[in-house]
Amino acid sequence: MGLALSLAAGCQTDSFVDPTVTGRWEHQPTTLPILRRINAIEVGEQIVGETPTREDLLENDFSAYRIVPGDVITVTAFDVYQPGQPVTVDRVVDQSGFVQLPEIGLVKVEGLLPEELSPSIRSAYGRLMGAPQVDAALVQRTGFRFTINGFISQPNVYPLLRSDLRLLEALSQAGGILDTAQYAVVRRRVRLEGPLETPEIDDSQSPLDLDGLLDRLEGSSGASIGASEDTFIDVDALMDGGLPEVQEPEGLPESPWLWDVASGTWQKRGGADDWSEMGEGDAPVFIDRVLRIPLQQLRRGDSNLDIVIRPGDSILVERVGDGNVYIDGEIARPGPYGIPVNEPYFTLSRAITSAGGLGPLAEPDKVDLRRIVGQDREAIIRLDLAGIRNGTEPDVVLRPSDQIIVGTGFWNRPMFILREGFRTNYGFSLRLDRNFGNDVFGAPPFAGPR
Repeated sequence: MGLALSLAAGCQTDSFVDPTVTGRWEHQPTTLPILRRINAIEVGEQIVGETPTREDLLENDFSAYRIVPGDVITVTAFDVYQPGQPVTVDRVVDQSGFVQLPEIGLVKVEGLLPEELSPSIRSAYGRLMGAPQVDAALVQRTGFRFTINGFISQPNVYPLLRSDLRLLEALSQAGGILDTAQYAVVRRRVRLEGPLETPEIDDSQSPLDLDGLLDRLEGSSGASIGASEDTFIDVDALMDGGLPEVQEPEGLPESPWLWDVASGTWQKRGGADDWSEMGEGDAPVFIDRVLRIPLQQLRRGDSNLDIVIRPGDSILVERVGDGNVYIDGEIARPGPYGIPVNEPYFTLSRAITSAGGLGPLAEPDKVDLRRIVGQDREAIIRLDLAGIRNGTEPDVVLRPSDQIIVGTGFWNRPMFILREGFRTNYGFSLRLDRNFGNDVFGAPPFAGPR
């Protein structure tokens, strides 16, 4: 009866008799996401990466640049040797911050803004010549640099000489994009430009929800920056209906941040709201942004991905592949399988296909994925291959060193024996060994003289 029902259902469903046959087989098309990260086992990992924004395409502002050793300046001075005749020299700022100029010797230029360069050198010549005509310009900056590493011909630290240098040009300086390079991961340090806002804390509850308060403090970005590990909160004072100022034990350096109850933000100690007025001893607060740029799409001309390189950028060129996944259990060909180079979507379903498909005793909804998720840590999660292939579960991108183990079930072997018994090459009947065929059907007809 069950066999008849499974046959009547048609070919648009998975086989009842053979669960290893998986697929969707529906007339209505559908789309599903492909997971690069499994949140259930990779909670602590950083998501790489962020999509470029409009600000990432804007030219750098080098107006506040100050001269450092290694910079190159050009100086043109008149009347040094002959009246009305100019003398032009190019000089590299030495490690002490000086340049050697004709007739006047060493002049300190380190720390000057580009617009302060001409007045400073003019003043130096003025001590010798009265009111000289002198022009000076900064022609090459070396204080701004960026780094390129990874799968690239010439990894190195490069000077950022132009304010409008873009990613494609920067990669060209390092040897160009290789055919098997897949992504450029750009790590960019960004300075916070305002007070750090934290979630509002309702301290009027009675009794005090201590667990909720701690969860909110641990989950707020401001708390992690504003309070050190030694900072504590007086819970007894909270019970009285107020959130006190964050207090610090004696003998420790004073924190530059205080929690402001009225505004619900972390404020600089002393009440300065303008971060541009920070004192000499106040350290600015920075965060890291991570941008992930698909290189093949960039090379095809997507200008929205050709971001401007910022001072201090660290660029890591990646390629997909260069590793094995290990497939075991009820699979046709168990063993290690190399991830194809430059294949961004080597998923669980595709890996099973590469290994010859499921074995005859496999249970598709019982697939274990073992993944390295940290230093000396491995996570195991069960995946549903049947759901992936019939369109109810998203597929998962595999990583190097992933291990896939296909399981089986109690009824899988009896069903396999039943399938083998009802083979279509003999009709819907039991398979009969040819050695006993004469006993059942008689000898074959005589075909002629022997």
